[in-house]
Amino acid sequence: MAVSTERPVRRRRYTRQPLQRVFALTPQKGALLQTVAEYGVVSLPQLAALIGPSAKSVRRHLRELFDAGLVEVIAVPRVALVEPARGLNDPSLLYGSAPNLYTVTRVGLLALKELGLTEDAPIRGERYGPRNWLFLAHELLIRDVRVWFELSARAHEEHELEVWRDGAAARIDLGEAGQLYPDAWLVYRFGERRLAALLEVDRGTERGGNRWKEKLAAYEVLYQEGRLKAAVGYHKARVLVVAPDARRRDQLAASIAEQAAADLARRFWLADRSILDRPDVHRVGWRHGDDTLLKPLLSPALVSPAPKASPLLARMQQGVRREP
Repeated sequence: MAVSTERPVRRRRYTRQPLQRVFALTPQKGALLQTVAEYGVVSLPQLAALIGPSAKSVRRHLRELFDAGLVEVIAVPRVALVEPARGLNDPSLLYGSAPNLYTVTRVGLLALKELGLTEDAPIRGERYGPRNWLFLAHELLIRDVRVWFELSARAHEEHELEVWRDGAAARIDLGEAGQLYPDAWLVYRFGERRLAALLEVDRGTERGGNRWKEKLAAYEVLYQEGRLKAAVGYHKARVLVVAPDARRRDQLAASIAEQAAADLARRFWLADRSILDRPDVHRVGWRHGDDTLLKPLLSPALVSPAPKASPLLARMQQGVRREP
C-alpha cells in the first residue's frame, strides 16, 4: 500500500484560504460570531472561556469563520499585549506570538442581522490594526472584566450581567462640566437586587496623577444630585478600579483618599488583576475606601432569595387543576 509522504499545507494565520467543505453557521459558530460582534475585539482565551468547550475547538470554528470572511484576525506583535510589570526588555518577547484577536467584518454583521441576532445588544464593527494596536492591551483588560462578570453570573443562581456599556456607549454627559469617559459601566443583578457600577482599568503605564485628578473631578460632578440617575438609571453606583498588581491598587487607594472628598472616596472599590483569575463576585479581594481589609465585591449575605410561590399559585402557573 502506497503511503503519501506529502505534508498538509499549513494555513497562513492572516490569509484566508478556500473552505475545505460547505460552510454552515452552526449554533456554536453563531454564538462565537455574535460574541465577537458584541465585544468589538476579543481574544481566543476570552472566547474559549465564554463559549468553550476548549480553546482548540474554538480556534477551529473561528478559523472557518475567518476563511468565510465573517471575522477578521488582528495582526499585532506579542509585545503589544505584555504587562508593564513584566518589562518590555524581556528577551522572551522576541519569540512566539500573541493570542489571536478577533473582530467582526461587515459580512459577519450582515449574517447576524439576517439571523435576527442583533437586537439584544449593540453590534460594533470597529477596526483595529498597526495604527492603534497600542490600545489593545487596555481594551482587552476591559473585556477581561466583562468576562469575569459574565462567568460569575453563570456560577450563581439568579445572577445576571444585565447591562454592559463600554467605549463610546459608556460616555456620560456632564453638561457644562464636560464629559466623563469611564472604561465601562454595568448593571449586575443578584437575586432581586442590582449592583450598578462604573469601571476604570489601570495598567500602571501613566506617569504622574493628572489623569486621575481629572477623573476624580468628573466623578465629583457625576455624583451631584440627579446626574447619576439620569446617566445610568440608578441613584447609587460604585466605581470599580482594576489595577495591575496589589502595589498599584494600594497606591491608587491612597491617592483617591487624599484627593477626593470622603463621600466620593467611599464609592471606590479597588482590586488587582489577579481577582480576574477566578470569576466570583463573592471572592475576597476588593479594597473599599481606606479600609486595608480586603472584602468581596458582593457579600453572600446581600443575596435575597426569590420568594417562594404558594402551592396553589404554582399549580396555576403550571396549568394544573386540582381535582375535587
